[in-house]
Amino acid sequence: MSKISDRLAKLGQTETTGFGFGARALTRKIPVILTAVALHKPQDIQDVDADVFIMPYGSIDASKSKPLEDVDMWGVSVSDKHDFDTDSLVGSGPDFLVIETEATPGSVLCGADTGKGFVVDWNLSENRAKAIDNGPFDFLILDGSSIMFPLSVGGVLELHEQITYYSRHIFLRLTQLPNDSDLELLRDTGISALLYDVSDAKATEFAKLRDSINRLEPRKDKRSAPAVLPTGEASLGEADVTEHEEDDWD
Repeated sequence: MSKISDRLAKLGQTETTGFGFGARALTRKIPVILTAVALHKPQDIQDVDADVFIMPYGSIDASKSKPLEDVDMWGVSVSDKHDFDTDSLVGSGPDFLVIETEATPGSVLCGADTGKGFVVDWNLSENRAKAIDNGPFDFLILDGSSIMFPLSVGGVLELHEQITYYSRHIFLRLTQLPNDSDLELLRDTGISALLYDVSDAKATEFAKLRDSINRLEPRKDKRSAPAVLPTGEASLGEADVTEHEEDDWD
């Protein structure tokens, strides 16, 4: 299991690390929804804090063993516009790759240790959506920049319609900040992460968004056993039993 896949599987849970002799156990709560930021260059990381960072291919300094210092989770976005060697790219240490186009070389799909994300379009055919869902992807990125906040009922239904064929984790790319009610709706819809370009993150109250997400409780399972009304015969039978019991006591 890749690192990003493991993190996504623990959304809303408390993780304990540091097991072993002489190690100090540390606990941390994984947010219900992750925050992700797409950087333009490594220096951008100084301007914003997030759970996940994505760098474009070409901004990586191959001479460094770890292009992003003091970052827990980061990945690289690639497409058919980039001329790259997959082995060298994976060797630079990213936790995952983001595949931007279907024309990207298929070699990026090889290997299970490095996570994989894929950018999906709106209104794909059912067959294409199912094919993507059966692919080796840990998460999918859906462009939600056209979504208007606060969410309307129609907006929630449209979002449901777009992700209904996917069982993978969904990263929603946004430019606006949702309010607390919107966050609850996004959580209940099944959104696993909110993705922002670093320029949008710097222009908004991104820190407040992270605080709001940290206060967000995990989604509750609202499913319950359906109420079963007694049939007419059953009601009569119960009435007969009651009458007989009363007769016995008399």
